[in-house]
Amino acid sequence: MKKILSLLLVFILAFSVTACKNNEQEGTEPDKQQVEDNKDEGKDEDQDKDEEQDEEQEQEQAEVEPSGHITIGTGNFNGEFVEGWGNNAYDNNVRKLVFGGACTGIAGLLITNKEGQIVLNSITKSREVSDDGLVHTFKLKPDLLYSDGTPLNADDVVFTYETYLDTEAMVEAGGSSSLSEYLEKVEKVDDLTVKFTIKEKFYATDSAIFTGNILSKEWAMKEKPEDKTVQQHIKDSLISKPIGYGPYKLVEYVESQYVKLTINENYIGNFEGEKTKIKDVIIKNVSKETDIDELLTGNIDILPGTVEAEKIDAVKADDNYHFSNYPRHGYGHLTFHTDFGPVRHKEVRKAISYTIDRVIFREAFLGKYSMSTDGPYSTNYWMIDDEWVNKNLINYTSDKAKVDELLSSNGWEKGSDGIWAKDGEKLEIELLAPLQSWADTLNLTLGKSGEEFGIKFNITVLDFSVFLNHYYGKELAENERKYHMFALATTLGTVFDGYVNWHSDKIADPWGASSSTNTSRFRNDKNDELLLTMRSAKNDDVYQKAYREWVILMNEEMPVIPLYSNDYHDLYNKRLQEFKTSALWGWAEALTYCTVK
Repeated sequence: MKKILSLLLVFILAFSVTACKNNEQEGTEPDKQQVEDNKDEGKDEDQDKDEEQDEEQEQEQAEVEPSGHITIGTGNFNGEFVEGWGNNAYDNNVRKLVFGGACTGIAGLLITNKEGQIVLNSITKSREVSDDGLVHTFKLKPDLLYSDGTPLNADDVVFTYETYLDTEAMVEAGGSSSLSEYLEKVEKVDDLTVKFTIKEKFYATDSAIFTGNILSKEWAMKEKPEDKTVQQHIKDSLISKPIGYGPYKLVEYVESQYVKLTINENYIGNFEGEKTKIKDVIIKNVSKETDIDELLTGNIDILPGTVEAEKIDAVKADDNYHFSNYPRHGYGHLTFHTDFGPVRHKEVRKAISYTIDRVIFREAFLGKYSMSTDGPYSTNYWMIDDEWVNKNLINYTSDKAKVDELLSSNGWEKGSDGIWAKDGEKLEIELLAPLQSWADTLNLTLGKSGEEFGIKFNITVLDFSVFLNHYYGKELAENERKYHMFALATTLGTVFDGYVNWHSDKIADPWGASSSTNTSRFRNDKNDELLLTMRSAKNDDVYQKAYREWVILMNEEMPVIPLYSNDYHDLYNKRLQEFKTSALWGWAEALTYCTVK
């Protein structure tokens, strides 16, 4: 992998701002050469010296006695601290601390480093790949322990993969897993060695298969009722009580209030040999209305991912606080459920896209720390840039003439109330927001202007955990389905593999059966074709061409309205030392390198 984009920024966080492109030498798989560099075979003298230095560094770090405590303010948790049952960003931060994850909150045999490269995780000694790229053999380091003192070995790896390979059992337990699509089988070779056979090579093999958290078999099977699958047992009894091998262990979780963690004495350090130096961590649920007050009064030490100008400026004006800032690798959006109600029609989605002035929205919602975007993409990826976007994408903005043209030409007519209707179906749209700040700004824009365009918007605010159930279509009956649009924000991964979030195979049917990772429930043959082309791409040119065509398709079909991107700021008390975050390196990862006064 190599860096393609150099960005002007102070510090950077939350997933890839430095997006990575895969080398094309000798047809290597994405990121493969980064991992292969760490194999035992063929090590030269320089590698031996590096290992000796690493060992000395680890010994020095082991002498540092962890001390102090910090409190981080975040949004509310779902309590789903085991991978496979949800994608709440705040839950992911807990997973990072418990399992030592980076970026998306996962850390298994492989992990993503600060630069977005996929490397061997600290629990892995080596990895070998067969000439055809289909067999991957991993060797664990000896004497690994989970935080409760139980051994971590090949049995746990095989158990974990077999758990997620059982897609039917995962779905029945309210979760989801794509592993069976990629992995043919997993086999124990010996107590420290596991062999994987994948079905076919694809562009994101490493990130899709080998970065998942490794579950403790003993933890998962202990007290499991005979009449329950292990997946159901995890969901019912263990999902909020994870046991991991990361820097911290979970001490207490109080729903909607806080998660309390303390140092994991069995942690061997991260992939660079670093061990955390802060003893205790509390992750506290704080409201958007009071979070900055909590920071400035000392109730919390870190307020990550801040976007509101008044909060950022308050910290900049106070010498007792510092900040890191970085361009967001993601976007805020209004997602349609494209299989439900009037928004199943493309002309309706496009018309709605022409009702909102996104400049006004950005200024009202974020102020000066905001940027524009025209699709579910990131120009931090190497595949596109701002110049390409400006030349190839529709820039949707408030335009009544466009609304009238789109709807009238497709058989919609205005009723006596001024609202468009067709075949007895009115354009009365139910929009769900997770926060009052979202609702207030949307009312200022869509709410006031919508009816002038002949479209009525009803905006509702629900608690975030309930919001996500409607958004994913999770554990809800068909008669509970009500909402057509959802206001939310998304952070993208280091390597783009849109299959999981956009392919029609990822729509969970029937509604409410389980989480639909294709959250817009978007069905389109060309979309599916392009996503599969990207997955099977043999080189960067093929991948880039398909990605660009996909972005253009999304910009035309509009399953999601992009509203903004951010200049993210992590605000923190100056008593934190060496706290450095980036787009690939969030606060949970940064804590490993941080101390407190």
